[in-house]
Amino acid sequence: GCLRERWPGLYPSLLCSGAALQCYSCTAQVSNRDCLNVQNCTLDQNSCFTSRVRTIGLLTFISKGCSSKCEDDTENYYVGKKNITCCSSDLCNVNGAHTLKPPTTLGLLTVLCSLLLWGSRDL
Repeated sequence: GCLRERWPGLYPSLLCSGAALQCYSCTAQVSNRDCLNVQNCTLDQNSCFTSRVRTIGLLTFISKGCSSKCEDDTENYYVGKKNITCCSSDLCNVNGAHTLKPPTTLGLLTVLCSLLLWGSRDL
């Protein structure tokens, strides 16, 4: 969140004193559109996180916020999958939508289309 990240040659202590990181914040939302609240992090929170928990029923719950000890992580559970991504610049955790489109959606559409086409041949 410091200006020195944008202009590395500038004097760091002038630009970073008291400059807190900003992250998008939400808890267990289904849509990334509901995760656009801006949170001002504390000075020890130096990264933003996005956590996606995908259940067997293909629902994905997104949580976002500030973190002082963020680590990228993926865990598989019996009932689903958890994925955590971290980043360290202002509002860098804006994305989250790409996991809301599971590959099975495309497969399901393909099957539905082929069924419709196959069914219409018999008419």
